[in-house]
Amino acid sequence: MPTAVLSRKWSRLQTGAFLCISLRLLLTPGASSAPTGEGDLVLTDPHQVVTFHLATNPQGQLLYRVRAHGREALLPAPIGLLLDDHDLGQNPTFGPVHWARHYEEFDWLGGKNRATNDCYAYEIPVRSGFGLAWTLEVRLFRDAAAFRHLVPAADSPRHIRGERTAWHIPPGAVLWFQTNLANHEGIFQSLPANTLPASGTLRMGLPVTAVLTNGVTLLISEARLLDYSGLALESDGPNRLRAIFPHDPHGWPAQGPIASPWRVVLVTTNLEQLVNSDVIPALCDPPDPELFPQGARTGWIRPGRAPCTWMVFGNGGARWARQKWFVDTAAALGCEYLLVDGGWQTERWGWVEPGADLWDRMAELCRYAAERNVGILVWHGYPEGRDDGPGLTRPEDRETFFRRCAEAGVKGVKIDFFDSESVETVGVVEDLRRRAAWYRLLISFHGIPKPTGLNRTWPHELTREGIREQEYQLWSNLPLEHYGALPFTRLVVGPADFLPGYIRPSLRKDTTLGFQLATTIIFSSPLLCWPDHPEAYLESPALSFFRRVPTVWDETRVLPPSRIGELVALARRHGGEWYVGLLNCTRQAVTTPLDPDSFITGPAECTLYTDDPDRQHLQIRTGPASGERLSLQLPSGGGAVVHFRPTPDRPGWP
Repeated sequence: MPTAVLSRKWSRLQTGAFLCISLRLLLTPGASSAPTGEGDLVLTDPHQVVTFHLATNPQGQLLYRVRAHGREALLPAPIGLLLDDHDLGQNPTFGPVHWARHYEEFDWLGGKNRATNDCYAYEIPVRSGFGLAWTLEVRLFRDAAAFRHLVPAADSPRHIRGERTAWHIPPGAVLWFQTNLANHEGIFQSLPANTLPASGTLRMGLPVTAVLTNGVTLLISEARLLDYSGLALESDGPNRLRAIFPHDPHGWPAQGPIASPWRVVLVTTNLEQLVNSDVIPALCDPPDPELFPQGARTGWIRPGRAPCTWMVFGNGGARWARQKWFVDTAAALGCEYLLVDGGWQTERWGWVEPGADLWDRMAELCRYAAERNVGILVWHGYPEGRDDGPGLTRPEDRETFFRRCAEAGVKGVKIDFFDSESVETVGVVEDLRRRAAWYRLLISFHGIPKPTGLNRTWPHELTREGIREQEYQLWSNLPLEHYGALPFTRLVVGPADFLPGYIRPSLRKDTTLGFQLATTIIFSSPLLCWPDHPEAYLESPALSFFRRVPTVWDETRVLPPSRIGELVALARRHGGEWYVGLLNCTRQAVTTPLDPDSFITGPAECTLYTDDPDRQHLQIRTGPASGERLSLQLPSGGGAVVHFRPTPDRPGWP
């Protein structure tokens, strides 16, 4: 059983219908029965790694604190929902704690094929000082703590003004974050937490990663964002962050019961734990079996790769006369899909020439593609008034669009330009997911903030943007440090449409071919869109790699040389094959060892993709894998891919 300790200080607070108790639940074997401080309610996870502490300060404000592995992870900070004119965390009294063990495994599409939900779930009845009864729900995992507010329905509408919730980082930590709150397409940067400025002068989108001096790495985010405004963070002085809701700064109306999203902090001692955490999706609901009978393995949910008509070509890539050529090149590349991006709905690009019907043309293209085993994905903007097509702000237009897509044979949609996480936009995105699922259409989102684990509930959402990705290479240059931060920040909370794998030098900028090849492993996504001209891949010496690289994996490992913002080394397994991707995100050359015995147990073939000294070409070598340690030389902005696959014994290196 979990440990929960309620001291006499807490029991003196009990009033009204709540039990006046001094609570000690039966202890987990080896757990301490003593409170860690006067007045603490102490909860733990099934493995007694993470502890969650609740108390009140002298002013009556509810506070929480998190410890892990016997170390401080978060120092005391407020919890509280601001509802109408009241703070739910002010002068609370408590009822008996209810708890349950949750354990389940579920199918997953991404860096592994199975995910786990393993936690203790606690429900703590609370009565606020002004008399409102609500519940603080806490879930504790061996690598995370999460909590949310549950407020029962009322007879009249209410107004959520925000939250008192805050985060107090231990001294000496370094934060990694980005500051774009509209669509989360900012550049990740680092900052010592003790230099955080006063309130209101620095705002951050989630997630935020914090590297502590005690060997713990935190990631702060939210899970299950529904019927609520999206959370961001604001500096509140040294080592302190507080909740803000930038897209609903004056609050929002609430009717019926209120369930805030989960406030989540991942607590890990190494980067592999961080990258492989299942907590964010585990806090979300399982998929509806009527819509997804086999969950993430439902037959019509098919991960894959796709050229994109907009990248390199702009809206002109949607020209009708070019679409069958795109299908042919997608088939030649072994791609499962073609993404017909922005522009196809306008008269300018020939889809609606005299005598032609837009949806008849789409059906013709879908038939042509199906004969070549290619599915068609189509783009649509969300806002009205754009010059590349109509919007989807009206529910009836969404219904018509999805219905016409399904009738034409389209396999999925990409919806773009939300640039908001307001409660209204959150509701629209949920409606789009639901309608797409009804018509068995895959869906991805662009121009939108971070994911919150709902691709568990809606497994047909294969990817989303919410990241500064390589589209920006068309007109600017992504910093190397940004590449080095993303696997341990944004990518932890969900897949991203990063557009990895440029070929041509004009688009690679400060990176090499080896680096770009490795991005396809490190920035993998169940829907992987190629950003360069299709012919660049067909003419590449690495064509066989692009034709066969997986988009979903059975296992992911983070290799020891990895350091946030500097070096990324990930190994991913698909069946019996391993792909190792390495990125040097520093301004100096580095040499990285790699032990093949970590990945092979019998006869295997190894293909090395490394940079030529001129930085303009790839060196590709294939031969039998031996047990000898490899030494990989990575120039600044360089990278490498190592591919191991089982094979019968073959002669030595060519």
